[in-house]
Amino acid sequence: MYFKDYRKVLVVFAHPDDAEGQFGGTIARLVQQGADVNYVCCTDGSRGGTDPAMTDAELTAIRAAEQRAAADLLGVKEVTYLGLKNGTLEVTTDLRRDIVREIRRHKPELILTLSPFRVLDAPIGLSHADHMNAAEATLVAVYPEADSPRAYPELLDEGFEPHSVHDVWIPAVNGADRIIDVTDTVEVKARAWLCHKSQAGAKTGKPAWSFEPRMGTRMRAAGAKIGVAFAESFRTIEITTSEPAPSPQA
Repeated sequence: MYFKDYRKVLVVFAHPDDAEGQFGGTIARLVQQGADVNYVCCTDGSRGGTDPAMTDAELTAIRAAEQRAAADLLGVKEVTYLGLKNGTLEVTTDLRRDIVREIRRHKPELILTLSPFRVLDAPIGLSHADHMNAAEATLVAVYPEADSPRAYPELLDEGFEPHSVHDVWIPAVNGADRIIDVTDTVEVKARAWLCHKSQAGAKTGKPAWSFEPRMGTRMRAAGAKIGVAFAESFRTIEITTSEPAPSPQA
């Protein structure tokens, strides 16, 4: 499918703030062209802070509010939490089933998820174990499980019929085969990313996040490959084939 043809998109990630940092500009573009975009966040974000006096429940509520604010800026419709704890995410049958349920409920043509493998020539934060496990669980959920009527018969009883996803995109530092021009949406991406004040603000005990160089350098480098100011780069996984492969630029 071509970028302009995606009408339903599901974004599956590990922690509140992952989606905005990895795909925020692309999500905003998809929404602008009329796509319905929904989120599935696998963890509750309760271990992402630096204040040992804060309870898990307090931080979970804060991060959920931050995620909703970021999603609203980008135009995302629904945010579903699977509720697992940070640092405990594994590729379990329960996690795969819960992701299959959301795939069958939203029926996306495109899924954006994280990288299922460690990238040694990228910042270590991109290879968080929760990221890799969320992505691997998503890929297994996409194929073969979401489309199989014999996978998770209890979901059929709940009314969730099998669904075939067309494409999955994962962020790529090297080896990208799809580069999305986000020059027009980079500002809203940055504002959405900075909604995560419990992680981004100076009150965390760390320097406050800034767009440069944490994010801008990588996006400028991706943009230079296609002659634009800012871009996000992906590796694409085609699940079903219906037409010739599109060009690597959108």
